[in-house]
Formats: sequence, C-alpha cells, structure tokens
Amino acid sequence: MRPAEVFVRPLADGEATALKSRAKKAKHFATRERAAILLASNVGNSVPQIAAMWMTDESHVRRVIHDFNERGMASLDPEYRGGRPRRITDEQRKRIVAVAGARPDTQGAALTRWSLPRLAEHLAEQQIVEISAAHLGRVLADAGLSFQRTRTWKASPDPDYETKAARVLELRASPPPDGGAVIAFDQMGPISLRPMAGAGWAPKRRPERQRATYHRRHGVRYVMGAYDVHEDRLRVRLRSRRRGSDNLAFMTQIRAAITARRRIYWIQDNLSANWTPDIRAFAAANRIELVPTPTYASYLNPVECHFFPISEFVVNNADYADWSAFAWALARHVKHRNGPHRDKRIRLLEARHQIAA
Repeated sequence: MRPAEVFVRPLADGEATALKSRAKKAKHFATRERAAILLASNVGNSVPQIAAMWMTDESHVRRVIHDFNERGMASLDPEYRGGRPRRITDEQRKRIVAVAGARPDTQGAALTRWSLPRLAEHLAEQQIVEISAAHLGRVLADAGLSFQRTRTWKASPDPDYETKAARVLELRASPPPDGGAVIAFDQMGPISLRPMAGAGWAPKRRPERQRATYHRRHGVRYVMGAYDVHEDRLRVRLRSRRRGSDNLAFMTQIRAAITARRRIYWIQDNLSANWTPDIRAFAAANRIELVPTPTYASYLNPVECHFFPISEFVVNNADYADWSAFAWALARHVKHRNGPHRDKRIRLLEARHQIAA
C-alpha cells in the first residue's frame, strides 16, 4: 500500500527567505540539501519527486520534512557524531610519548635516536600499540614533540664562580665608592676582509648581490673594545693581533684617557694574553685593578653585548676594499653610538638608579 504523502507545513515569509538563502550559501552540503528539500515540498512536490530530484531515499526526505515540522529551522543543522571510536586509547598515547621522548639506548634499542619507522616497530615489539609511521608522526605532533637537533651547554667549572660573578655584578650595578671608572675590556674577532652576508631592504625578489671571493690576502683583524660602564662610552681599536703587547698598548691608551687620580676597575676574561706579567705590572703601577670574569662566563662581561651591533651594522652586509675603509666605518659607527643617544641612555640609567635607591 502506498504511504500517505508528506508535505512541509505552511512557511512564514521569513522562514522561506531563510531556507532559500541556506539552500545556496550554507557551509555544509547536508544543510543545503535539507533546505532545498523543504522548498521543493513547499511548492507541492511529492516525496517521490523530491527523492528522484536529489537522488536520495524517500525515507530521508520524509525524515527531513517531519523534523522541520517538529523543530523548525534548528533541524537543518547536521548533527555530526564523533566517527568511529579511537583505535588508540589515551593511555597508549601517553606510553607512545614516553617512549619517543626517551633515548632508544636507554630502552634496550641499539640506536641513538628514533626514526618513525623504527619507533613504530619498537612499539609493536613491546606490544604497546601497532601504528603506522605516518600516524605516529601525527600523534607525536599532537603531543608537542618535534624532531630537533641536539644542543650543547657549558657550565663554568670555576670554583670561585660566585665570588667573581658577585664582584663583576657589583661593579656593574653602581659606581665604586671611590669615584673610580669601571672599564669592561674584550676582543672581537678574528674578522676577515671579505664580502659578508647580511640583510637589507630591496625590491621583492631582487636582493642585493655581493661578489664571490677566492683569495683573501688581507689577513685578519681584531676589534679591541673598552666600555666605560657608568659613563656608557665605548672605545675601540683595530689590531692585527691580540698578543699581550697589543692588549697592554690599548690599556695604556685607556689609562691616559682617564684622569690619573681615578682608579680603574678593569673587567676582562681569562685569556692568557690579558694576564701577562707586563700587564699585571702596569696595572699595579697605574692604579688599575684587574677584575676577572669566571671561567667560561664571558657573558658577564658588560662589553660583550656591544660587539653584536658592530657585527650587524659594520661587519655584516659589507664588502670593504681594505682595512682603512673598515676602520673608517667602525669609527663612524662608534662615533654615532657615543653621540647624542648616549646622553639619553645615561639619563635613563641615572633614573633607574634613583628609583632603586
């Protein structure tokens, strides 16, 4: 026996307009199809006609119409379910992440690192889970694991680390009570005279080009830097070597630039050329206290951070014809660095010291 015909209830003007819009613009195909079925029923098409029109089952058409008659516009939105149950449980995922995050040679595997196929094979051998390498990569990515290069770290073995670090930080934090000058000294280099890669503004896909070099006959140079911590002044010299005699010559120039009655606290690392007998004797005779940084802790030297701008704005993205051109560019940079900007930085430092006090 033929089932009774089913039609959509009479539509309000707003409902008909909304159905027409959703039949064209809805995100999901199921929503567009349901809206079109209701519009077709509204103009008198029977269920078999609509089913033939959309190449679907008549029972589906009846269900769409009944749902709309009962629930209205809310019936258009598809109720998606979660799909098939997860084949890998949360507990298995935790074990996968634990195994992947530990070194293989600590888990009985003769490897120093996991590859995805070998890790999947190991998980199957340990009866944890059977999983493909591709899906294993997705599971690890969801857990926040990625394939990364191993990094190194270095700790200072200096037995007097705490004492030396405290002394450097004390001199860095506030001027000495005797009105002395705190000078941080170090060398930057070696620097070779060659085209150096860098970055700069250029038309899109038209970067600046530099020549290639095959012979470098200009040798290397070192930038010696002395940074007056509390006056925020940087002094530099370009030298071909960093022998004890070169360091002593630079120290002599700095001593001559500072009033003789002011004591100098000279912060430097443990390079042997910085601690020659001549340097020690000169320091003792000219009111200079040599303050060492801890071993492997040159990052405590206040002058270190001032070499990075020199690398970025003088060395990189440049191709100097000779060392005279390099020295001129270096002098211009240091002159700019010690210019009006320096006075503003000093005022900021003084304000911070007043707030801290």
